[in-house]
Amino acid sequence: MVARSPELQSAGTQQTLFNFVSQLARELTAGRVDLPSFPDVAARVQQVLSDESVTGERIARVISSDAGLAARVLTMANSTLLHRGGARVTDLKLAITRIGHENIRTAALAYATAQLRRASELGHIRSKLDHFWHEGIRVAALAHAMAKESRRVRTDEAMLAGLLHNIGKIYILARAPRDQVAVFGEDGEELRSWHPSIGQALIENWKLGEELGSAVGGQYEVDREHAGPPDLQDLLIVAVRVAAQMANNSADDAELAKIPASAALGLNDSALVRIMLESQADVEMLQAALG
Repeated sequence: MVARSPELQSAGTQQTLFNFVSQLARELTAGRVDLPSFPDVAARVQQVLSDESVTGERIARVISSDAGLAARVLTMANSTLLHRGGARVTDLKLAITRIGHENIRTAALAYATAQLRRASELGHIRSKLDHFWHEGIRVAALAHAMAKESRRVRTDEAMLAGLLHNIGKIYILARAPRDQVAVFGEDGEELRSWHPSIGQALIENWKLGEELGSAVGGQYEVDREHAGPPDLQDLLIVAVRVAAQMANNSADDAELAKIPASAALGLNDSALVRIMLESQADVEMLQAALG
């Protein structure tokens, strides 16, 4: 047998990966979501929340069907990050009223992600799932702080966008054949190239809203400029960029402030510095709230 050159091997690998991700995209376009070990209760929560007239009592019935999720919602309702001061909540319906529907979505999806990280069939990528989880928490905390600072985007929507910004990475690796997982790397170029569009398709399938899907799909468009007020995509662009630079110990607040999205949100270099300095405490509070 004639050995293949490294160039041909690389080209063949790239084509295999492209074919695999393209198949995932076709499935999602057709409305098929197949995420191993994803708990049914998370999907049921998204379904009931898609009904604008849904009552707190109905939401509580769905959530209470899973003790783990119910505990997560109560923990989130009592989190100092989301509710500073006030009496501790022990009633599920009151907790739902306190934190609102978007934070219920966040709690359900965080709980589902935690279940994925514990799934025996995904044990071969557990370290990667843990990495992506912590990455999502970091971006969610930064997005929440930036939304609170700018007052241009709702904080609950910002936090959900941050938490889900890398859901495409999780989906790709959870579905990838074991012999292809290593090729993607921890955060390789292939994952960076493909995960936003896969994440956007997932969000659209879960009916979480066009704005959230567009934000996740366009999270790397750092030169984006547009007419009208700043939006969720602007905020996610900045949060993802800040988180990446902080992870590499290379955060340059002056350069970050020059991103069009930062300017649109009114986040100057001093505001970004303050958010970065305070973000670790927010990350710890969010980790405690979301488990």
